[in-house]
Amino acid sequence: MSSRSGDYSKAHLSPVSISSPTKSQTGTSDWRKKDEIAKAELMYRLEQSGEKERLITSLRAKLADCGWRDEMKDIAKDVIRTRGGVTRITVDELASELLPRGRASVPENIKSELLEEVRDFSRHEATI
Repeated sequence: MSSRSGDYSKAHLSPVSISSPTKSQTGTSDWRKKDEIAKAELMYRLEQSGEKERLITSLRAKLADCGWRDEMKDIAKDVIRTRGGVTRITVDELASELLPRGRASVPENIKSELLEEVRDFSRHEATI
């Protein structure tokens, strides 16, 4: 998981389209902009409250417990081996091969639990 500490301020600085959008584009554009801002605000609140770090720690533990982490280590070793060893592959190449596979292989129950925890946090924050 990567840190997104600058996203909050960047969301408010996104460029505005100069061309005149059609009516249907305006609704989509407004929705996307609102979605981006809401996401950035949520990430900011998660970081400021310390909840993001707690969620990351919990996620790491769950992934290790279910064997996902060990599976990803084995896949990484296989990729390195098939590429001719550690001196023949860059970290970026390894990451670009592992990331899609890793994301796709996270168990659905873990994804659902994480999403529910984020929703609970968001609901709780909305009531404060």
